[in-house]
Amino acid sequence: MSENSYSSKRKCHCGKFANHFTSTTLFNPERRFYKCPKPQDTSCGYWKWSDDPIPDRALVVINNLRSQLDAANAKISTLKSSLDNVNIERDKLKEKLIAVKI
Repeated sequence: MSENSYSSKRKCHCGKFANHFTSTTLFNPERRFYKCPKPQDTSCGYWKWSDDPIPDRALVVINNLRSQLDAANAKISTLKSSLDNVNIERDKLKEKLIAVKI
């Protein structure tokens, strides 16, 4: 979960301004929430969603799209690696060709 801004103006039970975060979990992707800015051991326990829940169908779609994106990124990584290997092989063949011409 990533901390974002101090522009949110909700106060926790301690009287301090609550931090605004974005959830990165599968069940609450990209949902925003507030929580006490103090460390967990001294926190007042304030925690509250700042947006409405995501409908179940949307959750399924979001998670499927996220899986497809992860698979596409893995494929891109594999293809980049293959391209690097092809370029290395090409350069070796160029060197051999130059050596044969000399």
